[in-house]
Amino acid sequence: MARRNAKFHQAHMWLPGWPLNTISMISNKTKGLGEVVLRVRDMEKMRHFYSEILGLEVMRADEKYTFLKIAEGYKGHTQILALFHPENPTAFDEILDEVDSQRSALHHLALEIDNWDYSSLLHELNEKGLEVRTEYFTWVQWKSIFIKDPENNIIEFVCYAPD
Repeated sequence: MARRNAKFHQAHMWLPGWPLNTISMISNKTKGLGEVVLRVRDMEKMRHFYSEILGLEVMRADEKYTFLKIAEGYKGHTQILALFHPENPTAFDEILDEVDSQRSALHHLALEIDNWDYSSLLHELNEKGLEVRTEYFTWVQWKSIFIKDPENNIIEFVCYAPD
């Protein structure tokens, strides 16, 4: 009997240790994106960029981390962009290699904006002298503005913009 259960268990796996029904169980519970953490080399420069240039509110900061408010979240958990010094260990107590923007797994970070604010934000970013790229994604009717932060992470400001 134990052997039969083991075979059944293996046949219903999508990753080692993860039953197939885990996907639907997790997606049914997810309410939003709570936090994104960027590992940064220069905390002061990055904190200044995100708080003074982009206007995100600093919730808490010291030399090893900065927590910036993006928006109100779900039931009291604020949506946050966090900046961590590379010496901060992961949740699994791992110390990762040095930060290298050319080898990051992060393609870009998208922040949602209102269509009403698109033009004024585009103007403001250009006025601040940032390199700006724009794109319209017809398949989802999104307008996007792309910029880079001081460590070359790509930030997208995106809004729904039906024709």
